[in-house]
Amino acid sequence: MVVTLREGGISETGEFEIKVPSAPLVVIHGHSTVLSCTFPVNGAFDLGSSVITWQRHLEVVHSFYHSRDQLDLQSRRYANRTSLYHSELERGNASLRLDRTTPEDAGEYTCAISTLTGSQKKSFPVKIAAFYTEPHLQVSTSPQSVELKLTSRGYPAPKVRWLDATGAELSNGTQTQLLTDTQGLYVVSSSLTQERGANSTLTFLLWNKDLHQEIRREFSLLAEAAIVLRDESRSALYALLSVAILTVLGILGIILFLKKSRCFRGPDSTATREENTSLKTTPQSSEQEWKPKNGATVLY
Repeated sequence: MVVTLREGGISETGEFEIKVPSAPLVVIHGHSTVLSCTFPVNGAFDLGSSVITWQRHLEVVHSFYHSRDQLDLQSRRYANRTSLYHSELERGNASLRLDRTTPEDAGEYTCAISTLTGSQKKSFPVKIAAFYTEPHLQVSTSPQSVELKLTSRGYPAPKVRWLDATGAELSNGTQTQLLTDTQGLYVVSSSLTQERGANSTLTFLLWNKDLHQEIRREFSLLAEAAIVLRDESRSALYALLSVAILTVLGILGIILFLKKSRCFRGPDSTATREENTSLKTTPQSSEQEWKPKNGATVLY
């Protein structure tokens, strides 16, 4: 069934005017939304002769005629995600519910109505947005510099700025990268590299214009912190060397003790050759193992 609609229609009862949002509709990613569209009934409404069509550009989002939903031509992207309020149609409410929104749903939507009293279609833009998450901070240091890197996730692409202590924007040493995840959201990573050795105060700003969301984080870099970091690293190295030296000395002590113990074991000077042979074939338990006080057994 092909229905041709005029931009505006005039009926015997007066002008037929449908109403849609006058400003862009901002929808939160992953949530449900209602695309509003109403039309005049003027006391006369026949459901069987009414046609309601929702489109996104040339893509069919939802169709209704012959008193029921007609989804044969519906875009597969919208399958099982759209619905009309059937009980509200006779009151002139042709609004469409859209579930599980994604960034791919953004665009211009057109509501087209045709009834016995007139026909018209109107369009309005729909934007998809997601609040940016709390930035994850990663700090990397070298003898010459320190790098601050913040990572966050949201939609649409944000505006990112780095400011110094006076509020002036920094451009040298900054780098921002945008990637897209499996859900179509942006993963923004922004880094700032500063030379070490001087105190400084830095501010990170992220602005999501569609949701009027601002994330502001301040950082103070202190030269003393670098000195403390180096001292802590040196202390850890000293501790590691001490443990290694003590371990080696302990092993040498055990070896010397074992050798010394063997020196004191041997056949009695007054024993005969036969007795020596008997000792070899029937050793005593005291000559086979040494048991320290802690109960561990050392065989040798």
